Amino acid sequence: MAITKLSDVINAASMSAFTRFFTKAYHDNSNFLKSGIAASDPLIQARCNEAGTGGKTVNMPFWGDLTGSEQVLSDTGNITVNKISAGQDVAVITRRAQAFGITDLAVDLAGDDPMGWIASRLGAYWARRDEAKLLSTLKGIFTASTGAGADLVLDASSATLGKDTLLWAAQVLGDAKMNLVGMAMHSAAETFLSSLDAGSTPYRPSTQPGVLSTYNGRSIVMDDNLAYNAESGVAEIYLFGRGAVALCDCKSKTPFETERNALTNGGEEYVVSRHANIAHVRGFKWTANTCTGVTPSNTELEVVANWSKVYDNKDIRVVKLITKLAD
Repeated sequence: MAITKLSDVINAASMSAFTRFFTKAYHDNSNFLKSGIAASDPLIQARCNEAGTGGKTVNMPFWGDLTGSEQVLSDTGNITVNKISAGQDVAVITRRAQAFGITDLAVDLAGDDPMGWIASRLGAYWARRDEAKLLSTLKGIFTASTGAGADLVLDASSATLGKDTLLWAAQVLGDAKMNLVGMAMHSAAETFLSSLDAGSTPYRPSTQPGVLSTYNGRSIVMDDNLAYNAESGVAEIYLFGRGAVALCDCKSKTPFETERNALTNGGEEYVVSRHANIAHVRGFKWTANTCTGVTPSNTELEVVANWSKVYDNKDIRVVKLITKLAD
């Protein structure tokens, strides 16, 4: 039986083609990317490239908006010169790795070869892991009362999820609420919305099964990693604006490599995948106050003290709603 080795799937000659395949698979499997909530930014991507393989963070300085009332002209007084403010957003580069492999004996006994399958699923794997990483970031930033984004949290845990609770959550941004185009929620919350009146039922086009559901014009990203307590019925929902999350790739010295150990376990081979990027909620600066390693874990991304707010509320495109799914 001919065995397709991982080195046949990923090698120096085919690396460019595989990288394109990996990138397409990653984009096809990321609901946050498909919803428009997360997007690459050319300027931030350029800064990621500048950081190279040795950077830990990406600095993103910005100018504040022009403020203050206009001045009434007078022929007896001077026009006062006002200054503009500047700030700096900081995104953290997360560097992760995973390895998958199989023994020759397992291939022989199974009568099938999973090597190509492993390689083909790496894009989907990292898309799922990046969504989990983003949710950890959101948890750290939008912890009620204490998080850097606490004033963008609507705690309606005593109110049942519906059109009204979603409308009042969006109202947290005032007249900037029109920028909120998507929502992320547990699948139980999406099901609960589906059980409401028919006129508000999430819409899923039957001819396009890959298209996200929508509710009142907002795309729904379902992820069961989002908080939901089945006993109390309390769920957390995030409302997002387009491009609220900057998702950009960073360099790894060796993003993919394969290895074969002929003497181990009767012969085995594996692929190592290294993945470096930023999944940054715009407007919240990474401070690394309690980060012990060179790159943070998901648990450290959830720590409130590691984030501070640098944008005005109306310039931030994320709101958190805490609500319940049943009376």
